Amino acid sequence: MPPRVTLCAIIKDEADSLLEWVAYHHLMGVDRFVVYDNGSTDGSRALLERLARRIDITVIDWPSAGGGVALSFPEARDLVLSRPDLRGFNWWGERTVGPQMRAYNHFLAYYGAETDWVLFIDADEFVVSRDGMSLPALAARYGQDPAVGAVALNWRYFGSSGQLAPDGRLVIERFTRCAPTAFSGHVHMKTLARPAALDRMLIHAGRLGAGWRYVDDRGQPVDIRDFAFTPAVSHARLWLNHYSVKSRAEFQRKRARGLAPYPDGHPEKQDGLDEEYFRRQDLNDEEDLAAAAMAPAVRAEMARLLA
Repeated sequence: MPPRVTLCAIIKDEADSLLEWVAYHHLMGVDRFVVYDNGSTDGSRALLERLARRIDITVIDWPSAGGGVALSFPEARDLVLSRPDLRGFNWWGERTVGPQMRAYNHFLAYYGAETDWVLFIDADEFVVSRDGMSLPALAARYGQDPAVGAVALNWRYFGSSGQLAPDGRLVIERFTRCAPTAFSGHVHMKTLARPAALDRMLIHAGRLGAGWRYVDDRGQPVDIRDFAFTPAVSHARLWLNHYSVKSRAEFQRKRARGLAPYPDGHPEKQDGLDEEYFRRQDLNDEEDLAAAAMAPAVRAEMARLLA
């Protein structure tokens, strides 16, 4: 029996492309979604509840800080790493820690035992398999080595493709221009892991328990730097298309939402989401159609989920 793969994410006002993102990853073999809703007001929660009639989706209200002092990311990271055990911390109520880090560790504490593998990604990230293999099939391959606790998935940055606003097509159809494979920013990574191996989860990477190790998408051992970066880039088998800016109009909505690791009202919530950010990440050097090839199947799955 193939391993069960769950997707864990935190969202805020992602309704424009949320259906596509769920349908895409369901086709990739994700059989459960645990989604933390960080105060969406655009219908995202209602959409997820509708989809839950068709597939396994758990939606958890996950508000930001309601006042008081919010820790910086390094302070929150150190606090989370210092806790003696996951269930000994009030992930729901201790809002000095940003909502994303709280959500991920709440998942490990209360849902981790219900799945074999978990993929921690954002709603602007789409996992891509070079050989068209499903996530359960890939997880089974990685799991042949009993010491593999987590797989580092490198980003591939996609730019705006010169678009100013959505035009009715899917994200994976509209944005097909991206940075070269060797682009240095692709050392950023996210995590596919066995929950049993994770001692603690931060944003990009987690701390593994004794005896477990990270590997890259080829299954080779890899050392993660600063819980966020691999020493080299590999897009050999599995990676993440990161649609970090999308169109100009969508980038403005991203700026309004702010950065997921920080709670509403935090002084760093919008840090760096400026014109320089857009220019730096609007990377359109090469064409990559791997995700776009799934568009017909994704549209059919979207229709099925809403039927």
